[in-house]
Amino acid sequence: MEESGVETEHRPVVWTVGRLREALEGVPDDAPVHVAVAPFPGAEGYDDRVLVAYAPVTMIRPATERTPARDEVEHTLFADWPAGRYPDGAGADEEC
Repeated sequence: MEESGVETEHRPVVWTVGRLREALEGVPDDAPVHVAVAPFPGAEGYDDRVLVAYAPVTMIRPATERTPARDEVEHTLFADWPAGRYPDGAGADEEC
Protein backbone atom coordinates (compact mmCIF):
# COMPACT_ATOMS: atom_id res chain seq x y z
CA MET A 1 0.00 0.00 0.00
CA GLU A 2 1.41 3.39 -0.99
CA GLU A 3 1.61 6.03 1.74
CA SER A 4 -0.19 9.29 1.00
CA GLY A 5 1.19 11.26 3.94
CA VAL A 6 -2.33 11.60 5.36
CA GLU A 7 -3.01 9.99 8.72
CA THR A 8 -6.33 8.65 9.93
CA GLU A 9 -7.06 7.75 13.54
CA HIS A 10 -7.78 4.01 13.71
CA ARG A 11 -9.72 2.83 16.78
CA PRO A 12 -10.94 -0.75 16.41
CA VAL A 13 -13.28 -2.15 19.05
CA VAL A 14 -11.07 -4.68 20.86
CA TRP A 15 -12.92 -7.73 22.11
CA THR A 16 -12.71 -8.91 25.71
CA VAL A 17 -12.37 -12.54 26.79
CA GLY A 18 -16.01 -12.40 27.88
CA ARG A 19 -17.18 -11.27 24.46
CA LEU A 20 -15.15 -14.03 22.79
CA ARG A 21 -16.63 -16.67 25.11
CA GLU A 22 -20.11 -15.37 24.33
CA ALA A 23 -19.46 -15.48 20.59
CA LEU A 24 -18.16 -19.06 20.81
CA GLU A 25 -21.08 -20.37 22.88
CA GLY A 26 -22.31 -23.59 21.31
CA VAL A 27 -19.32 -23.96 18.98
CA PRO A 28 -17.91 -27.52 19.21
CA ASP A 29 -14.63 -27.84 21.14
CA ASP A 30 -12.90 -29.42 18.13
CA ALA A 31 -13.84 -26.65 15.66
CA PRO A 32 -10.73 -25.01 14.16
CA VAL A 33 -10.43 -21.27 14.66
CA HIS A 34 -9.54 -19.06 11.69
CA VAL A 35 -8.35 -15.50 12.14
CA ALA A 36 -9.09 -12.93 9.44
CA VAL A 37 -6.28 -10.37 9.56
CA ALA A 38 -6.75 -6.94 8.03
CA PRO A 39 -3.85 -6.17 5.68
CA PHE A 40 -4.02 -2.51 6.74
CA PRO A 41 -6.11 -0.42 9.20
CA GLY A 42 -9.78 -0.29 8.28
CA ALA A 43 -9.46 -2.69 5.33
CA GLU A 44 -12.64 -4.21 3.89
CA GLY A 45 -10.92 -7.50 2.95
CA TYR A 46 -9.01 -9.85 5.19
CA ASP A 47 -6.19 -12.38 4.92
CA ASP A 48 -7.02 -15.86 6.30
CA ARG A 49 -4.90 -17.20 9.16
CA VAL A 50 -5.43 -20.00 11.68
CA LEU A 51 -5.20 -19.74 15.45
CA VAL A 52 -2.20 -21.70 16.73
CA ALA A 53 -1.56 -20.55 20.30
CA TYR A 54 -2.55 -18.42 23.26
CA ALA A 55 -0.29 -16.86 25.86
CA PRO A 56 -0.60 -14.18 28.49
CA VAL A 57 2.17 -11.79 27.41
CA THR A 58 3.58 -9.33 29.96
CA MET A 59 4.14 -5.94 28.36
CA ILE A 60 6.41 -3.46 30.13
CA ARG A 61 4.85 -0.02 29.82
CA PRO A 62 7.11 3.00 30.40
CA ALA A 63 5.96 5.93 32.48
CA THR A 64 4.14 8.74 30.71
CA GLU A 65 3.00 12.14 31.87
CA ARG A 66 -0.27 10.56 33.01
CA THR A 67 0.70 7.06 34.18
CA PRO A 68 3.57 5.45 36.10
CA ALA A 69 5.72 2.67 34.62
CA ARG A 70 3.91 -0.64 34.92
CA ASP A 71 3.66 -4.20 33.67
CA GLU A 72 0.41 -5.19 31.91
CA VAL A 73 -0.69 -8.64 30.80
CA GLU A 74 -2.07 -8.83 27.26
CA HIS A 75 -4.01 -12.02 26.52
CA THR A 76 -2.60 -12.80 23.09
CA LEU A 77 -3.83 -15.18 20.39
CA PHE A 78 -1.20 -16.20 17.85
CA ALA A 79 -2.01 -16.97 14.22
CA ASP A 80 -0.16 -18.68 11.39
CA TRP A 81 -0.85 -19.35 7.72
CA PRO A 82 -3.40 -22.13 7.07
CA ALA A 83 -2.07 -25.62 6.26
CA GLY A 84 -1.03 -25.94 2.65
CA ARG A 85 1.86 -25.79 0.21
CA TYR A 86 3.41 -22.37 -0.32
CA PRO A 87 6.34 -21.13 -2.42
CA ASP A 88 9.57 -20.68 -0.45
CA GLY A 89 9.53 -17.26 1.23
CA ALA A 90 5.73 -16.83 0.91
CA GLY A 91 4.62 -13.90 3.04
CA ALA A 92 8.18 -12.96 3.95
CA ASP A 93 7.68 -9.44 2.61
CA GLU A 94 4.42 -8.87 4.53
CA GLU A 95 4.45 -6.32 7.33
CA CYS A 96 3.29 -7.47 10.76
